[in-house]
Amino acid sequence: MTPTMKYLLLMAALVLSSTASAAEEADSTRRRWLAETELTLEASGTAASGDFAPLWLTANRYGLSSVAPYSGYARVRVERDIAHDAQRDWRLGYGLDLAVAAGHERIGIVQQAYVEGAWKCIRLTLGAKQLPMETKNPELSSGALSAGINARPIPQVRLDIDWFSFPGTKGWWKWKLTCAYGWMTDGRWQESWAADGTRYAKNTRYHEKALYWQFGREDVFPLTYEIGLRMMAEFGGSSYNVQTPRAHEGQKTVYEHDNGLRAYWDALLCRGSDATDGSNPNVSGNHLGSYVMQLKYHGKKWQARAYWERFFEDHSMLTVQYGIRDMLIGAEVTLPKNPYLSSAVLEYITSTDQAGAVYHDGTHNLPDAIAGRDDYYNHLNYAGWQHYGQTLGNPLITSPLYNEALGFNGIDLSHHLRFYNNRIKAWHVGLSGDPSAEWHWRLLASFSKNWGSYALPQPDPRRQIYTFLEGTYRPRWAKGWEGALGLGFDHGSLIGNSFGGQLTIRKRLALGK
Repeated sequence: MTPTMKYLLLMAALVLSSTASAAEEADSTRRRWLAETELTLEASGTAASGDFAPLWLTANRYGLSSVAPYSGYARVRVERDIAHDAQRDWRLGYGLDLAVAAGHERIGIVQQAYVEGAWKCIRLTLGAKQLPMETKNPELSSGALSAGINARPIPQVRLDIDWFSFPGTKGWWKWKLTCAYGWMTDGRWQESWAADGTRYAKNTRYHEKALYWQFGREDVFPLTYEIGLRMMAEFGGSSYNVQTPRAHEGQKTVYEHDNGLRAYWDALLCRGSDATDGSNPNVSGNHLGSYVMQLKYHGKKWQARAYWERFFEDHSMLTVQYGIRDMLIGAEVTLPKNPYLSSAVLEYITSTDQAGAVYHDGTHNLPDAIAGRDDYYNHLNYAGWQHYGQTLGNPLITSPLYNEALGFNGIDLSHHLRFYNNRIKAWHVGLSGDPSAEWHWRLLASFSKNWGSYALPQPDPRRQIYTFLEGTYRPRWAKGWEGALGLGFDHGSLIGNSFGGQLTIRKRLALGK
């Protein structure tokens, strides 16, 4: 055999070896991804005695719920959590979550459909995904004021830059950034659900941006402090049956909003104007957001945090021109492992001020402008801060799906896509415990006093109590199975009295096993 032939045979052997190695590595990666992909089968049913199901059987479930007294769904979810790649620079996650429902706004529901990739602290998410709340316990909190977990996920293109250390601070000052654009999917539902002649919107765009700072290093000292600004906007699309004295002589009109690149740029910079602004231009679309803060204690056996959120609807509240009177303030304690109580949450919410009761645009005779009556969650051109009739914020501010209960003196508010009860004061308690590895329980209790809104104040404040108790059983002898039974009781003059139960059965299994 000539030297040339030996060389060629050696090269062929190396190529075959590397090809086999690459194929084996690719096969190993596929097997790992398959083993880390979880299939969840779930069925849930609710039955209640009142006009509505008890609030905490419905609220803060990412919109996969119904306010109807009788409802249910069967759900299939396939998901790979990106956290499986936590030790890698490059990471991948994906999910598909489908449900067939009865007593909901539709029979077939695409709850989640997304793919996300990350490199180090940068993550890009495409699609509709159930996103967690910032600074609050998703199981025990009443919910966030601006972007909570109460409504269906909004499909979006989302860029997150997770906590990264500011140069030169050695981890004592960290930043987190978010920017997203998406599309509301409830336009057809709004059109079919809204009462004749009332306002609704279709093809609405969504925007979100956020900046968070964290001060402290828990590995050196157990206290950290976070502060952040989160801003959202609805823009673009088409608005129907809009009525304003500023335009079209007060006649109900259809408005086609700008959907071009400039509209996206205006949403990012909070600028532009709407056709309904008349001679007093504001900004394009519906802009709102929150300031958030939290102080956390990171103990070895127990943890605690105090948190605060201030909602705003316009520039006057963003720049704190009229003081700070409305807020959500809360505290959470996580106790050392014990069979009685694991976590406790206490929250207080007030939204009655809304920058005061007076709104006045400056005129020639009276040039002073007063930017009060902010009318939380409502907007002239859009159906408010909701998705499929459920608030995107805190559910103690009554969602439009309950409006038929809010009428008085012959005023019928049924099927109006508007928040008629956004001035409230409320206390909320959440408790949870783990008596054993198999059992888990949680208790929620809320009391609210409700004044309606500045546009339609209630003749007398309405009071409402919401309570909920749930037990979850995960038997050792049936791996991957769990069952949860929840009981809810509501009492009061806001949405009425109701007692109900909810049974959920769930099975989880890894596809690769």
